Amino acid sequence: MKLFTKLSLVSAFVLSQSMLVQTVVAQTSDFPNKSLNYIVPFPPGGPTDVAGRVLADALGKKLKQTVVVENKSGASGSIGINQMIRSKPDGYTIAGLAAPSLTAPFMLAQPPYDLKTDVKPVGIAYITPLVIVVNPKINPDITDMTSLAQAAKNRKEGMNYTTAAVGSTAHLAMELIRKDLNLDMTHIPFRGSAPGVTAVLAGDVAIMYSDLVAVLSQIKAGNLRPIAVNTDQRLEELPDTPTLKEQNIQAAKASSWSGLLAPKNTPDGTVKILSDALKTVLEDADVQSRLKAVGAYPYYTDPKTMLETIERDSAIWSAVIKENNLKQAN
Repeated sequence: MKLFTKLSLVSAFVLSQSMLVQTVVAQTSDFPNKSLNYIVPFPPGGPTDVAGRVLADALGKKLKQTVVVENKSGASGSIGINQMIRSKPDGYTIAGLAAPSLTAPFMLAQPPYDLKTDVKPVGIAYITPLVIVVNPKINPDITDMTSLAQAAKNRKEGMNYTTAAVGSTAHLAMELIRKDLNLDMTHIPFRGSAPGVTAVLAGDVAIMYSDLVAVLSQIKAGNLRPIAVNTDQRLEELPDTPTLKEQNIQAAKASSWSGLLAPKNTPDGTVKILSDALKTVLEDADVQSRLKAVGAYPYYTDPKTMLETIERDSAIWSAVIKENNLKQAN
C-alpha cells in the first residue's frame, strides 16, 4: 500500500509538472492575444516618449496587437520602471529603459530597483549620440579635444561646462573625460537642453555635452562647433567631427542607449517573441527615419547582450557617481 501511495504521489507530481509546462508553452505560443502596455517612464513630448511611441506603433503592427503607451514619470524614471517590475510577468507589460533609469539605482540614496536582478531585458533598441560643442566665436581656439584640454589648463579660473541635468549620461561621461584629461572643470547643470544651448551661445558656459538633436540646428547654422562625438563611428550628420575614440579619450567606452524591459519572471519564449519583433521593426527604413528624427539611432541587441551592457555601464556609472559624490535624496 505504501509503495502504491508513493507511486501515486510521484505520478501526480510528474503529471502536474507536465501540465504546467504545457500551460507555459501554450501561453507562449498564443502570445500575444490581446493589447500590450508600453510604459514610458518620462513625460509626454520628450525624445524618449516620441521614440517610444514610434516603437510602440511599429511593434503593434508586427505583433498584430495594439500597443498602448502609458507615461509614468518621476524619480528619474524609476516610478515607471517599478510599475513594470510589479506587473504580471506575462509579456503584456513592458517598459522603455533610458539613461536616467539606468543610473537611478546609483544616483538615489535608496535604490529603487536592481536592473541586474529585478527585470528581464528584451533588447537594446537605439543609441543616443552625444556631441561636445563650443561657441566658435567665443572659443575660436577650441577645435578638438586636445585644444580643449590645453585651453582648460591655460585658464587660471578653470573652465565650466553644461549638460541637460545632474546625473545625465552626458554629465557622468564628461566627468570621466575630465578625469581622463586631468582637467579643472565645473559642471553647470540646467533643467533640459535648451537653457544649456542658450548659455553656450551667450558665452556664459564654455562647453556643452549634449544629445545631438538638441544642438544640430545650431551646428548647421554655424553658431556651435562640434569637437567630438561619443559614437563608435563618425555620424553622417557630422562627417568631419571625430569620435572620442579617434582622439584617444578612454571615456569613449561609456555610451548612451535605450532598450526594452519586461518583468523578471516573464517566460523566455515570450521575451524571444518580443525581442524578435523589436529586431524586425528596427530594420524597417521608415522606423529608422522616424527614430533618427528625434536623435535615436536604431541599434538592436539581443537580451543577453543587453544584460551584459547593463552590467558594464552600471559598473562605470556607479563608480563615477560615488567618486563625485552625486547621490541625491529619493
